[in-house]
Amino acid sequence: MSEKPWRLNVDIPTPSLGTPNSSTLDVNSVITENDELSLGKTITITTSQHNLKQFYGNIEDDKGDEEPPVTSKELRGWYMYNAATEVYSVVAITVFIPIILENLAGEAGFLLDRVTPCDTTIKDYKCVTRYGTGFVDTASFSLYTISISVLIQCLVYIGFGSLADHGENQKKLLMLFSYIGAISVIAFLSVVNSSLYWLAGLLTIISNVCFGAGFVFYLAYIPVFTRVHPRVIEAKSSGVSIQDLSRIEEEVANRLSSHSMAIGYASGVLILIIAAAISYLMNGTTYSLQVGTALAGAWWLMLLTFPLIWLQRRKSPPLPNGENFLFYSFKRVGKTLQSTRQLFQTIKFLISWFILSDGFNTIASVAILFGKKSLNIGNTELLIAAVLIPISAFVGVYTFLFIQQKFELSTRTMILILGTLHSLIPIYGLLGFVSPIGLKFTVEIYIFAIYFGLVLGALQSYCRVLFGSMIPKGHENEFFGLYEITDKGSSWIGPLVTGFIGDLTHDLRYCFWFLLVMMIIPLLLIYTVNVEQALLGDDKTTINEAEESRLAEKARLIEHYIYRDSNFTVNKHYKDTARSKIWNLKDKKNPKLRRNVAEGIISEEYFAKMDAEAMASKERKRQNTMIRKNSLASSIAVADYKPVQYYSDPSEPKITLSDRAGNRVWSGTDMDSTI
Repeated sequence: MSEKPWRLNVDIPTPSLGTPNSSTLDVNSVITENDELSLGKTITITTSQHNLKQFYGNIEDDKGDEEPPVTSKELRGWYMYNAATEVYSVVAITVFIPIILENLAGEAGFLLDRVTPCDTTIKDYKCVTRYGTGFVDTASFSLYTISISVLIQCLVYIGFGSLADHGENQKKLLMLFSYIGAISVIAFLSVVNSSLYWLAGLLTIISNVCFGAGFVFYLAYIPVFTRVHPRVIEAKSSGVSIQDLSRIEEEVANRLSSHSMAIGYASGVLILIIAAAISYLMNGTTYSLQVGTALAGAWWLMLLTFPLIWLQRRKSPPLPNGENFLFYSFKRVGKTLQSTRQLFQTIKFLISWFILSDGFNTIASVAILFGKKSLNIGNTELLIAAVLIPISAFVGVYTFLFIQQKFELSTRTMILILGTLHSLIPIYGLLGFVSPIGLKFTVEIYIFAIYFGLVLGALQSYCRVLFGSMIPKGHENEFFGLYEITDKGSSWIGPLVTGFIGDLTHDLRYCFWFLLVMMIIPLLLIYTVNVEQALLGDDKTTINEAEESRLAEKARLIEHYIYRDSNFTVNKHYKDTARSKIWNLKDKKNPKLRRNVAEGIISEEYFAKMDAEAMASKERKRQNTMIRKNSLASSIAVADYKPVQYYSDPSEPKITLSDRAGNRVWSGTDMDSTI
């Protein structure tokens, strides 16, 4: 037997499976490792388009189902991306930019008469500044600007998320938005006087939108890298059980997420300390904060070199023919939202994340305002607390990762544990009503910052890993866009409600009751999330277009084998077999068959030979067996003119058939056996 692969270049006349009329199947190349026909062999075949696409969608040329494994260099490039961008979150948009916007708006603003220039040296000054065609409070200028950027972020997530799931768009969009964001942050140096406060607002919107968009594409790499990680590939090739494979994938995903998050926090703390030192040396002026912000942008820009060089351009299926580049993502997200019933577990988790993320973001804001207003904490103390949070988050990420691996806990369990620990923060605040502790001393703010950081980083890491494991393959960017929308989209609810409670009671401590509820509700929802159903059930098989594409490619070979077994004739056998294959692959109650064919567990030739009984689901086989047994019982009864005797046990179904003379002709309990 020859060891070399052989190639066949012929044209075989064959009908189309979709419409059984004579057509031509161009077999341009067939490559097999053996020169004898055998089941399960590796075959690559290029054919013309078939009408089967009406069942499976557009059929595209084979791009290769196998994704290249992720390398250590590529992982380093991905880690460095978070080191580059996390400084924007830790330093710029969280600490410096809100202060810059408020200071510039105040210096360019007016008193409430809208004529007299604002005097920002007066304590608790009240001024307004122009915003569009109207006026807004100088303190609200920053809030409105960031809110507008969040709104535009959501539109960008929807408009570009699905596009990144096609072709080589993911890395292109990742780098494009990142470079624009980094440059816009550096441009804060151009705001040389307060009259350009509008430019600072515009740069804030551009930078925050670009940061959020890039973060979506960055998160979407987690399930991709998990799938092609060498450890996961090795586990698949060694034939481990599904449970062991899921455990390995979970471990790999958590390590990837934890490492990247810890590296990002370390980078952010480093630049925050340097920026704080610059601000101190420049006497804390507004421009010193702009210099610190520009430093974060320069760091972002510089470190982008590593993902630019080291991240591979991973190919995904091209954009479907006839789709509009501008509207495709919006249409794709609309179809996904229409599949809410099939995606019930995933949508349930998104709802819980919507509430949970708003809860811990609001807790931080309320604690800072509570400390500043009730404890008279100054800016220096608040800056120290701001540094303590990411440092503690760095420690917490690895601490809880160690705990998870030590006790072999699932990702969902870790989320429940961390969420419970997080809910202790509002409980501690409520203790202030009845005890001498409960955020009543300055030192408690530092304790809060350390505890909050320890829980926050790990909780965010586990949430994005769990969500990533519930995403259908090929839809990573689309779904992480929805993930970020639920994160950013909820950021107005907590501040609005807590603000109303503060206005009503004039005591921010009452807000901790609401925040406690904000922590309990999502934990109850997450407790009911069925991760296994989301991983193995209809949540993935219903909308997995990557699987559709693989089936479409395999349909060409399946049709060839059916046509060959029908003596290259469009006869009754060909038509009946083709209809049977199509019906069984489209059967939503039999996802296992569909998955096995798509993944190559069942070869094309073997599938073409499978009869209806072999293709049937386990439940269908049980039903067919009962039908045959009942039919046999009826035939014996008619033939012998004596009713059949049935002996059944509810706990163990057993049927005994006897003839007219009382002789037992069949008895059994195996419902899957044949008679």
